[in-house]
Amino acid sequence: MVVLWLPVIMLLASGCISEPGIDKEKFAELDRTAQDLKTIIRSDKTCDVPDTLLQRLASGIAAVKDKAASKADRDLITSYANLLATYRDGLLLCQRRTHLSVFPFVPKGRIYVSQELDPLVERYGLSTERHVYKPTGQYWRSVGEDSIKVIWENAETQTKNIENTLRYN
Repeated sequence: MVVLWLPVIMLLASGCISEPGIDKEKFAELDRTAQDLKTIIRSDKTCDVPDTLLQRLASGIAAVKDKAASKADRDLITSYANLLATYRDGLLLCQRRTHLSVFPFVPKGRIYVSQELDPLVERYGLSTERHVYKPTGQYWRSVGEDSIKVIWENAETQTKNIENTLRYN
């Protein structure tokens, strides 16, 4: 009877072996950079994120990626990479808010949605308005400038999730 149960016990025991937790020291620099980014988007200059800060986050992700020892480490790296992508999306929308705004057909407070911005509209569920350019009869779309806040709120949520992961793992 013991011989029959031994393989079952061994199988269950091997499934209960836990993987090492997150090495918080490894992520300290990434966490500092994420906090710096969080501070900037909470300020009055939400669209003035220095490229050096995004580069620091990107290079930090690349450096830690090679040292990921556990699934928890890899999941956290993925979270940081997603956060970086969100910041880049927000900055792209910031840059595009002045694109074509000098033309009278773009209503004040609206951002022209080019093909480059289509993925952001879909990804963040940004509401659009449809317009017609009367001289040609061509339709085009725009999003409100407050759409930038939607992306920054998404980044804020991601940052909180990363903070919780680091705190409780």
